Amino acid sequence: MAAKKKNLVRIGIYYDGYFFYKVSNYYKFDHSRQSRISIQGFHNFICNEVSSKLAVDVDNCKIVEAHYFRGRSNKAGNEKAIIGERYFEDALTREGVDLHYLPLIRGNNKELKEKGIDVSLALDAYKKAVSKSFDIFVLVAGDGDYLPLVRELQTMVGAIDVMLASWDFDNGGGDITMTSQDLLEEVKYPLQMSNIIDDRLNLKNPIINGIFEPVSANPGNFQTPYGAPTGNIPNNVVNGAPNNFTVAMPYNGYKRKMLSDEEMSQERISTILSLDKVGGWIKDIEYNNFYFFYSDIENKKPEELTIGMSLQFQLEFDRIKTQQKDNGEPSYRAVGPIYVVDL
Repeated sequence: MAAKKKNLVRIGIYYDGYFFYKVSNYYKFDHSRQSRISIQGFHNFICNEVSSKLAVDVDNCKIVEAHYFRGRSNKAGNEKAIIGERYFEDALTREGVDLHYLPLIRGNNKELKEKGIDVSLALDAYKKAVSKSFDIFVLVAGDGDYLPLVRELQTMVGAIDVMLASWDFDNGGGDITMTSQDLLEEVKYPLQMSNIIDDRLNLKNPIINGIFEPVSANPGNFQTPYGAPTGNIPNNVVNGAPNNFTVAMPYNGYKRKMLSDEEMSQERISTILSLDKVGGWIKDIEYNNFYFFYSDIENKKPEELTIGMSLQFQLEFDRIKTQQKDNGEPSYRAVGPIYVVDL
């Protein structure tokens, strides 16, 4: 085996935020690992891959640019919702990831859409590449819209090789995520992460296992996602609304977090899982499935709704259903105004 070189390799990593958030939710709720992606662990994995591909000592592989691009709805006058989003943002910023948010655009039917995310990401990456800010470009995405950027980076004067970290998965409800075949074939170093993670030869690989947040073994403490507070489960859930407390680990029958007011007021987006005569179930983004009523939908008629459509909503604590449960597990439902959104 050839000796590893000592040259410094500067890595620029760019996240398509909506894509990456879907990936993290998939591994937390639909995959057997039942754990979220660790930003630190994922960056460590990328450095090891660059080290292997370029035959460079891993200690000389440094992430010098890290950027996360995503659409965000306007929450003017709703400071509580902004605070509720800080947990996820803190995990990114702790690892030196710069956050770039663009406003979601409301269409003719009041649906909210991400617009211009790929263009903004591409422009920033191209400017950094031209200024020689990094030696290898890592793209965390799966959309074929990034194909022009990849081609430009790999063919321009002073070409920069592209590494693609992408996932293919089916999380149920007709929501299938597939990487663009053209994108896979165009990049110099394609990493099909679903296959790498599920490869039986990697079951005990510490680099692969490090991609995921560790699961706490202490039944009195609870690991919370992305740096949220931790602590013991309070005992007064049944007779009142949950305390300002966030729990991610199931314990003594608890399958859902007890949400703070800030978390309940946070705008959420997820897909319709099933429909009935008066409403339906929304597939969980972060905790569990939530029920909604047709009367809360603002921009679609009940007969226009289909399984797999994306809805934007907030949550409300359901005191009655919580009290009906033997284990006191907190219940929540989606509340209006609820919008069908096109992402």
